[in-house]
Amino acid sequence: MNPVLERQRWIAALALAVAVPLPLTGVVSVPFLVPYLAAAFWTLTASKPLSPLPMWVENLLAPAILAAVVAAGGVRFGILRPVAQLAVLVVAVRLPGCGQRARTKLTGGMVSLVGIAGVASSTHPTLALYLIGLLVLALVAGGRLIAVELSEGATSRDRTVAWPPLRLVVGSTVTAVLVAAPIFALLPRLRSPFAPAPFGGRAASGFREAVALHGIGDVKLSRRLVLRVSFPGVEPGHVSPDWLRLAGATMKHYRAGSWVEGRLKSERLTSRGGRPVVLATGVSPGALRRAEIVLEREGGNFFTQVGAATIEMHGSVAVSRDPSGSLRFPRGTELPISYAVDFDPTRVEQPPPDEGDLELPPAADRLRDLAQRATGGTTNRLAAALAIEQYMQQNFRYALRSNAPVREDPVEWFLFKSREGHCEFFASSMVLLLRTVGIPARLQAGYAGGEPDGEGGYNVRDSHAHAWVVAYVQRQWRVFDPTPPEGRPGILEAGEAQSLRAAWDRLETQWDRWVLTFSLSDQVSMVQGAVEAASRSLPILARAIPAAVLVLALVVLIRLRRKRQPKTTEIAKDAPRITRALQRVVAGAARRGVPVGPGTTAREFVRLASAAFPAAAEPLDWLVAEHERCRYAGAPSPTQSRLRPAVRAVERGMASRYDKVPGQLRAYP
Repeated sequence: MNPVLERQRWIAALALAVAVPLPLTGVVSVPFLVPYLAAAFWTLTASKPLSPLPMWVENLLAPAILAAVVAAGGVRFGILRPVAQLAVLVVAVRLPGCGQRARTKLTGGMVSLVGIAGVASSTHPTLALYLIGLLVLALVAGGRLIAVELSEGATSRDRTVAWPPLRLVVGSTVTAVLVAAPIFALLPRLRSPFAPAPFGGRAASGFREAVALHGIGDVKLSRRLVLRVSFPGVEPGHVSPDWLRLAGATMKHYRAGSWVEGRLKSERLTSRGGRPVVLATGVSPGALRRAEIVLEREGGNFFTQVGAATIEMHGSVAVSRDPSGSLRFPRGTELPISYAVDFDPTRVEQPPPDEGDLELPPAADRLRDLAQRATGGTTNRLAAALAIEQYMQQNFRYALRSNAPVREDPVEWFLFKSREGHCEFFASSMVLLLRTVGIPARLQAGYAGGEPDGEGGYNVRDSHAHAWVVAYVQRQWRVFDPTPPEGRPGILEAGEAQSLRAAWDRLETQWDRWVLTFSLSDQVSMVQGAVEAASRSLPILARAIPAAVLVLALVVLIRLRRKRQPKTTEIAKDAPRITRALQRVVAGAARRGVPVGPGTTAREFVRLASAAFPAAAEPLDWLVAEHERCRYAGAPSPTQSRLRPAVRAVERGMASRYDKVPGQLRAYP
């Protein structure tokens, strides 16, 4: 094959391989991905080397590429996305002509940058398998390209290009994995409060302490573990989905298109002697359920069931409560935090309603008219709340990428123009509509649902972030969720999980724990554990050292004794079969005491060996004769089927010093 064409195809194949995570993670948007994939496929399938674009065309495209990246948001969504989108467009321009030596390295470097962006935006466990496959492809491509480059200087017309040996590829892959694992464990790192999108993920809204509906942007689904929750004494199949609704923040002040809450009047809750913190009074102890929670997420919020009555910290962590009832812990608190929550599944615990729960934005006439149409003018508050909830679910569409214009109120824009949005739009709209008919309402943000961990508990991830409504009807707070079913986080009962699903959940749990959220504190704990294990092992090592010294001394003595034995000629792997067979016989005779020196001829060896081992004389004569016939007469070497019986006959003959028994050694020709 033409070396230029082969380089071109390998670079294009690598470009397609590194693009696998890009459409799944969303780090590169579709308008940028299409020209990249088209250029890579065209370059891969071309039947002849492609010429590069003229320099003046590339110079004209450069500012257009920068303008496209800026128009797509620039660094608004972080640095990774604009770099990835810039890289894919540059690669699309550079792929034609990448088979030329002057362009191969630069284009390959840009392809590597695209691959780094795709990997950096992926967190799913299958990423490990993808990386191994990509490494194998890169090793094969690299070895092949090196061979192509070396073959270009050959003078023969029939130039053959070698492939990298399979042992080299497999060995390099295994070595890379074995080296990468300890490096990952030893390099210092800090726990990150967020994780990028998963391998195979889709966009979703993440938890926010302050819900800002303007310009919410592309918030991607994250598989990062937030907390683990279990219910002691409750069978997994008997866990109600409502028990997995965990509130983190409650908001009632809607100002300039955002829900905000002040923190100036936060109340510090104390728990002396490790006693539980009472969050609600008048709750019957018989109605309480207990949840054990391990919080992994930074941010300052505790997450509890909506009917939480008490919270008990498994450690010395300060707890404070803001005026809306949201529980907080000091920033900088070491994670994870373990605590227990006693809650009443039939109640919603909130401070009593006040005038703030009926607060409306200016010019709310359109909201009042819509609420009247949705409720049909009913005066029953519970019926009105249920009617608004049903109206929202049936007349609006769930969508993730809903950016309200900056100059418009986002709730009115959602209700009267776009009619689509994510859970925060639905919940915010219902709160304001309820207030227009005189029903006190608040917005709650937290998590809903979970994934079984295979051990009776549930893993709650960033992807379970959700917003809902609490409204005061019939003299009590109630939960309403106006988001359509397709927009609510999945709630999977443990009883629904099959063995394979449970095994996969356990794998994801371990991946989250020891890869995605592996932190500096984990490294410190590992070092402390290693030091403690070493200190416990000192008495055992003290007794094992003398035995190890004795074994080492025996090994040294054995090696010295072997060095004193006469050396024999090493068996050459590229020698004829008859020569290798004779060398094997000579080595065996030397080990049994036959004086074989560097100058010993084949005939002299037969004489010495036959005198020492008469039973091996006949097969030895045949081996030496065949050796001389091949070496001096140019005859072909005997086949392996003829040599193997002769060598075995010699070895049996040398194993005994008795004379040959008639018929015993007739296994050779």
